[in-house]
Amino acid sequence: MDFKKPNITVPQGTVEDWIVENHAREAHAFHIINFISNCSSATDQKITEAILRDTIDLPFWDGKGPYPSVKLRMDFRDPNIAGTFVYHCDILEHEDGRMMGAIEVVVPKR
Repeated sequence: MDFKKPNITVPQGTVEDWIVENHAREAHAFHIINFISNCSSATDQKITEAILRDTIDLPFWDGKGPYPSVKLRMDFRDPNIAGTFVYHCDILEHEDGRMMGAIEVVVPKR
């Protein structure tokens, strides 16, 4: 995987809400730098504790209806979060199969 060109670029100092979907017929453990997951998923699993996490389980898609998804609040306000980081599936076989990408958190020019 070429991490010289990130898949996602975000400005440091921002907060974004992301929807992560699973289009596969197997579960995934999505791992990325800190996020807060305090939103409902498409499977109506309410996450009530608003704590920083770095991994969340994505249920498998059964082939019918909407794709399972989670809503994540990505917090890029920490001044120590700058640079390029990987996001990936924490299941070793998936990670070895290159189920990963790169995100670059860019410090805005002043």
